[in-house]
Amino acid sequence: MTSKKSDVYYAVRKAIISGVIKQGEIINEGELAREYGVSRTPVREALLTLVADGLLTSLPRAGYMVTPITVRDVQEAFHLREILESEAVRLAALQISPEQIDELEARKMGIPPHLNPAYNREFHHIIACASGNNRLARLIDQLLDEMERILVYDPFIDNPHDPAEHQNIINALRARDPAAAQEAMCAHIRLVKTRVLERF
Repeated sequence: MTSKKSDVYYAVRKAIISGVIKQGEIINEGELAREYGVSRTPVREALLTLVADGLLTSLPRAGYMVTPITVRDVQEAFHLREILESEAVRLAALQISPEQIDELEARKMGIPPHLNPAYNREFHHIIACASGNNRLARLIDQLLDEMERILVYDPFIDNPHDPAEHQNIINALRARDPAAAQEAMCAHIRLVKTRVLERF
C-alpha cells in the first residue's frame, strides 16, 4: 500500500471496528479526501480494500456503506473459531513452553481492564502459535482480524466479571491435558458467542 492509501485504510478501518462509523452508514469519497487532506485516488483505493475485507459494500453512485453484521455472520464466525481454536489448544497442550504459559498469565482478561481488547487478542495468538502449526496459527489470526468488529459487542471485553474463562484454559495447558484444554476453550468461545448474540 502507498503511504496515503495506508493511512486512510487504517484510519477508516479503526473507525468501523470501534463503532465510530456505524453499521449501515454511508461513506463518501470526497468527504474523506477533504477530511484526510488527500486526493480521491488513495481514498478510493483504501475503500476498495475495505470492500475486499468485507467491512464496506460498494453502492453505485451513492458511495460505500458500512456492511452490517448479521446474526448469521456471528454464528458462522464463532463456529469456525471453535473448530480452529479447539484444535490449536489441543496441540498447544502437548508442547507449550513454560515461558508461553507465563505470557498467557500476563495477558489474561482483567489485567489491566483498559488493555483487555489487545490482551485478549494476544492471549489467543499465543495459543495459536504454541500449536506448532503455522498455517493453523495464520488462519486463527485472520479470523480474529475479521472478528474484531464482532468482539466489540462482548461486554466482557470492557468489564470482565469472571476472568476464570481464560484461567481455565491456562490451567489445562499447564496440566498438559489436551481434552481439558479443548473443553475450556470451547466453553469460553461459546460463552463469548452467547454474550455477543444477546446484543443483537
